[in-house]
Amino acid sequence: MRYKFVTSIALVALIVGVALAWRSTSAGLQSREPSNIKVVMNQLPDKNGIVPIEIIQPSVVSTAPNKLDEFSYILRNNSGKPVIALAVIRTISYEEGGKIYAHSVYSTMDAAVHPDIGGKPFLPENQMPMEAAGPVGFDEGVIIKEITLNIDYVLYGDQTAYGSGGEGERRIKAMRDGARRYKTWLAQEYSRAGKSLTAILPAIQSRSIPEALKLDSDQKMGADRYRLHLLTTFQRKGAADIENYLKETN
Repeated sequence: MRYKFVTSIALVALIVGVALAWRSTSAGLQSREPSNIKVVMNQLPDKNGIVPIEIIQPSVVSTAPNKLDEFSYILRNNSGKPVIALAVIRTISYEEGGKIYAHSVYSTMDAAVHPDIGGKPFLPENQMPMEAAGPVGFDEGVIIKEITLNIDYVLYGDQTAYGSGGEGERRIKAMRDGARRYKTWLAQEYSRAGKSLTAILPAIQSRSIPEALKLDSDQKMGADRYRLHLLTTFQRKGAADIENYLKETN
């Protein structure tokens, strides 16, 4: 079972085995090329006939049986409550040598990954587009059969949650921990450099998270999100705002 990816750092991707059972519905496909890839959306349990966070409008682009060029969908918040964080599992089922295999990735949204970033929650009655990290290509002879979407974790603004204790929550917490640990490390480097932003700017610009922090892949995602926030702040507001962050402890 072999596969290859072209991905960006925008979304979390890790091979996992997934066996989740929820009420499922199928959706129509939108593609620029003919595709036999089926999309199955396993919606959250409804409350009074309303699905709290609903998966809608999946779109598939596949230019070859073994390639998923583009995949996107939309989440709609019908819950009546703001959503602080959520995690969605996307599972690709494919056939190789007469056997069916599954490859799964997580996509996450977190408005509270770190206090300095100040993300916006996913508000009621709003929609949020979700996209795959990039094209996914498998070896010759592989046929992609189906894509399944499951919402694994939802944290609402009132701190109630769906899927507590699961893998989705673990990943969200790991990313928050990574952002926190990266900031702590960078603040220490800033102090050691005599509070010179010029001295640590190359570290912020580097796409490599220091190995000394011993972060796992999810923690590195959180660290990189914080690093990118600092770069954006530097470009838009200048050095003073970054230095203010590094002088604070949170």
